[in-house]
Amino acid sequence: MSSNVNSAEETQPISSKSPISIKSENSIDLLEESENKKKFEKWRKSLMYITGLGLSEKEKVEYKIELERKIGDYQHRKCEKWRDDLMKGSPIVVFMLKNLEEAGCKPDKKHFKCLPCDNTRSGGFSPDHGIMLCQNRFSSKRHIEDTMVHEMIHLYDHCRFKVDWNSCLHHACSEVRAAALSGDCKWTREIKRGFFNFTKQHQACAKRRAILSVQKNAACSAPGVAERAVTEVFESCFNDTRPFDEIY
Repeated sequence: MSSNVNSAEETQPISSKSPISIKSENSIDLLEESENKKKFEKWRKSLMYITGLGLSEKEKVEYKIELERKIGDYQHRKCEKWRDDLMKGSPIVVFMLKNLEEAGCKPDKKHFKCLPCDNTRSGGFSPDHGIMLCQNRFSSKRHIEDTMVHEMIHLYDHCRFKVDWNSCLHHACSEVRAAALSGDCKWTREIKRGFFNFTKQHQACAKRRAILSVQKNAACSAPGVAERAVTEVFESCFNDTRPFDEIY
């Protein structure tokens, strides 16, 4: 009897489409349909938001918040990827990391924080919090590279020269050096800002950028203080290219 049962099972005809394969194909179709519906709904809401038709004020606010969150997430991921790539493959960033370590500081990627900023800056340095990279302000990997080097020069000055950031002269010197050495004042960047001179363009840019930065220091915000501090230290600090041999 056992033999007959086995024989019946072995000779049972197999359908060209078993229930398992039918279920699997149906599941794939349902997933594709669900994804298509999500894409259509996303497109529909986007169109309604742009045209202002079909969404209540509450829905518009909710859509805007969600859109800003998604944009912020994308900018944050891009900023961190570019930061990580540059810390491994950018000659100037790697050079600065090496010299920072020799100066007594050894930053790693956790010291470079990608955060959203206002429209007045692309980065910042704090002795207590490290380097800030403004994730919503970068137009290219080269832009974030220049910003990283700019802020790393501040960190280098802080570690090597024990800068007093409440001193307008100390702050002015570091800002002059950072502007001059980081690529912040290269010709192409200045053209985009609307500044162009045939003579001493680099010096003019370094002085102007330094004054703007020092003015944001609460200790140096009184009228004329930042300008006088930058003018006083400019020649010696512009010519101090450490840790570089010269302005690149």
